[in-house]
Amino acid sequence: MLASDSLDVLVVDDSDFFVSVTADKLGDEHGIATRTANSGAEALSVLEEHSVDCVVSDYQMPEMNGLELYRRIDDQYGIPFVMVTGEGDEMVASHAMSAGVDEYFKKDEIAAQDRLELLANRIGNVVAQRRARNRYEMLVDNTPDEIVHVDTDGTIVAANSAMATSFGTDESDLIGQQLGHVIPGDVAQSRIEEGKRAITAGSAVTFQDDIGVRHFHNIAVPITEGSGGDSFQLISRDITQQKRRERELAATNEELAVINRLVRHDINNDVQLLLSWAEVAKQSAEGRPWEYLDRIEDASQHISELTTVVGDIVDSIAHGETFDLEPTSLKPVVTTEIEKRRTADDATISVVGDVPSVDVYANELLRSVVGNLLSNAVRHNDSDDPTVWVTVEEAADDVILSVADDGPGIPDDQKDEIFGKGEMGTQSPGTGIGLYLVNRLAEAYGGSVRVEDRANTNIPSDVTPDDTGAVFSVQLPKHAA
Repeated sequence: MLASDSLDVLVVDDSDFFVSVTADKLGDEHGIATRTANSGAEALSVLEEHSVDCVVSDYQMPEMNGLELYRRIDDQYGIPFVMVTGEGDEMVASHAMSAGVDEYFKKDEIAAQDRLELLANRIGNVVAQRRARNRYEMLVDNTPDEIVHVDTDGTIVAANSAMATSFGTDESDLIGQQLGHVIPGDVAQSRIEEGKRAITAGSAVTFQDDIGVRHFHNIAVPITEGSGGDSFQLISRDITQQKRRERELAATNEELAVINRLVRHDINNDVQLLLSWAEVAKQSAEGRPWEYLDRIEDASQHISELTTVVGDIVDSIAHGETFDLEPTSLKPVVTTEIEKRRTADDATISVVGDVPSVDVYANELLRSVVGNLLSNAVRHNDSDDPTVWVTVEEAADDVILSVADDGPGIPDDQKDEIFGKGEMGTQSPGTGIGLYLVNRLAEAYGGSVRVEDRANTNIPSDVTPDDTGAVFSVQLPKHAA
């Protein structure tokens, strides 16, 4: 309860005696500052000039009774209101309380000393409660969380401004509507069921759901308003950004696990092989160590490729989901990467048709997309003389870069997983970690990557009569000139 000496009360009654006695005793015995008025009209005039914490008013007054005065004051000022009734006015008091009056007393009760003390205490209580409610309402109205008070039948009793703003309407327009008319029906029904569960449990229930692309963390809090008046308050916090950050963190952790695998497993394995073959070459009895030197050269080339991929993955992680894309000429990238492969690998790489001079939306890592597709086609090819075909097809809005090989092909049950889709990185059944990077970059550029059997494409098949092998195709959006 508030300290009585911090209160300012307006006492209203057409009886000068009652006004005087009540005001004097509240002031002298309880330290409450008082103002007085002998009619409803005079009370309203006082309120135009002065701020008070509470109004204590008689009901039976000429021209404007106490209930009418309460409605005027509540509409204009929202001040706590204590009704005073004469003997036999219990029905009036009941109506007043139903209308929202904070408290009521009978006049003969106030005349007694102990009841006047009770009146002073009740004044302090209703003022404290109103102030607490006002602070709560201000907090609710200013919070970015969407808050709505809902009956168990789905009717909206109240809503805050965040809820109204989220759905492009006013708070008053939401009241009386069905929750399912404001948010999607299935989400509304689920929230109502959670609210009922909270009422049954007698405690808050937390849960999450989605509305379109938005993710929400919800708290359903039971509100009991007497028999048959069960309802609940639903507090919904938009956690879309949090979910996005969680996904980014999970993706980054997965990528770091990929790098860890490369460094600790793949590269380390090749290094151990190099050491082993070098030792065998030194100890070769025949003095013909070149077959081991070839292996050493191949393993060294693989280590070089892996370290390049690691660097590119680190660069892609640094970009996150905000790649700066710019018009990038595709032809010099394709030409340069093909020449690198021809120099480094014992393979035949042919360009079918011309590579058009076209710009695509990409960045400097486009070389990694082309290079890894070529490397994959050669390194995972079991032919004695690997052959690779490269085609570039230009369409109205995009460009399709295809790399075909005459290797063993990709089983159908692995085609959706080969790029790490569904089982990324360390759990992927893909043939090479470079393909994981190809997929990541293609998606960042707004494109896509797919794999098909070579027999199902228009790539020439004059090396192997049974059309074995796979075709990896990357779709890249064109830059609009």
